[in-house]
Amino acid sequence: MPYVAGVLGFALAQAAISTVLSLVLGAWVALALARRRFPGRHWVIAVLGAASVMPAIVVVFAVVAVYGQGGWVAQGLRALGFDPRFRIFGWPGILVAHVFFNAPFVARVYLDALASVPAEHWRLAQTLGFRSREILRHLDWPVIKSELAGLASLVFLLCFTSFAIVLTLGGGSGRATLEVAIFEALRVDLDFGRAAWLGLVQIAICSIVAVVLHRAVLRPPVSHTIRSPMKRPDGADPRLWLVDGVALFAAVVLVAPPMVSLASGLVHLPAVLDGDFASALLTSLVISALSAATACSMALALATAARHERLTRRRSRTATIYGFIPALVLAVPPFALTAGLFLLIRRIADPAVPGYVLLPLINALGALPFAFRFISAPVMVAGERYGRLADLIGLKGATRLSIIDWPLLRRPLAAALAMSAALSFGDFGVIALFGGHDLRTLPYLLYERLGAYRLDEASAISLVLVVIALSLAYASTRWSDAPR
Repeated sequence: MPYVAGVLGFALAQAAISTVLSLVLGAWVALALARRRFPGRHWVIAVLGAASVMPAIVVVFAVVAVYGQGGWVAQGLRALGFDPRFRIFGWPGILVAHVFFNAPFVARVYLDALASVPAEHWRLAQTLGFRSREILRHLDWPVIKSELAGLASLVFLLCFTSFAIVLTLGGGSGRATLEVAIFEALRVDLDFGRAAWLGLVQIAICSIVAVVLHRAVLRPPVSHTIRSPMKRPDGADPRLWLVDGVALFAAVVLVAPPMVSLASGLVHLPAVLDGDFASALLTSLVISALSAATACSMALALATAARHERLTRRRSRTATIYGFIPALVLAVPPFALTAGLFLLIRRIADPAVPGYVLLPLINALGALPFAFRFISAPVMVAGERYGRLADLIGLKGATRLSIIDWPLLRRPLAAALAMSAALSFGDFGVIALFGGHDLRTLPYLLYERLGAYRLDEASAISLVLVVIALSLAYASTRWSDAPR
């Protein structure tokens, strides 16, 4: 079918380009932040975390406000006497929005991974007189390489299955993903057979991509040593100041303008502070807390099972399956999954129950790949470093968790909880199907205001969503950097 072939080709191309750009920029920014300590660094990391969990609908309007025909960039060019002819809709808008989402997430994951390099490695590097090039090759690159396959698969699947961004910024029917095609088949054409067939195609392609990328790079075992805070010796290299400065400047140019554009909603904030807003805010907070706890619990269980299979039972293939499960979540179209679970729950419960059950569950499943990327590596590292010693002295259960796992796990677990909570807080997926007067979250309230063309109130609600996401990210950053 020509239409499906065109959609598939576009989805693969934009996902591949978005993934490469996100990985390169994210690794570059992570290395710069790892080497530098400066006032406000916590806030920079928090802003990166907030950018990666902003609601898609908010990002779309922010990108248009900055780069659209009536946006800041176009107005600035007109003021200078130029006639801006670029269009944000189409390839430019999709790539900018995807990199805006994914590059900060990649930077956060890489930054946590770089922080886990043992201090003894840095002391040895100083003793051997490693220059910046040797540090990059022997210390930084193994860390980056160990996370590369998992991050590449996650980012690719996110871009390949992108819905809201491609639907609103695609600029035409020729620019769509399979997720958009499924939505059109269900909502516009009422062709359930085509929707099911497209869903199977998406699941097959995403599964193949995830398998290939998960097997592309294997994470090497780490040395059995300890980690304590230590200043990187390459931070004093004057040649890296320019490299790191360019990386941080690029991150600021990418992230800051869309986020600052939302500040206009501050003056309209009093207009939305009513009973509906308070109820929607409370509902969103409760659902996000339940979703975050569920997602991190599932991620911790999968990571622990994978560690047991790899290190204790010596079954690497079985361990790989546990690590592959979170990626499979992205392969399943959310509309198809939600519809199937809705029909199942509706058969055994009151029709009003599915929304309350599916909102935390689907949001937790959506956050599972992100939480697993934060949690899986430190769980495995703890087993590789101290697993044999723990078995020798008989540490088990909560005692083993508090002594062996927790020192390495608390930093990424804090980030995973904040990431999962923020993702759930700003999600506008399942709530679009079940939302109404009795069940309303803050994103759904934003949707209602936009539908009623109350744009000033919508900008104020968007600002609240971003501030809460920023607060969650900042809190996780402060906790993760706390003294141990």
